[in-house]
Amino acid sequence: MVELLDMNASQQQAAYLYGLWNRLSGQHVALGCSCTMSGMSVTLEDFEHDIADYLWSESERLGQTHVVAFLLAPGPIASQDRAIRGILTRLEEEYVPDAVTEWLLPRMTKTIESYAKLHGPAPEAPLLGGSSSWRKGYRD
Repeated sequence: MVELLDMNASQQQAAYLYGLWNRLSGQHVALGCSCTMSGMSVTLEDFEHDIADYLWSESERLGQTHVVAFLLAPGPIASQDRAIRGILTRLEEEYVPDAVTEWLLPRMTKTIESYAKLHGPAPEAPLLGGSSSWRKGYRD
């Protein structure tokens, strides 16, 4: 892992988003939580492919060939395990052209922070301490 002081702004943003996404995932697992809609259970990992698929299709639609190549470098989105975490790890640890980071990071930031705001606890909410302690940490 790259030292924080040695990271550029894009790498630091990727590390922040990775940490936020992992925190959301950890809280869901720790609480045995999954979202249900119409009797279907959806986990955080299910959202990873949806978000990555959106980024891929949007980059293709807008002619962002460098972004498309970056997203598909590990293989088709559908076959990428933990796609969002993989993208963020690569953004944090590898050299990635500015054109790719400038296109991906704002979209990923908006998506992940929006997900956290609507679906997760506030960053200062405790991971452990019982449901009432965790519930108090939810955003307004």
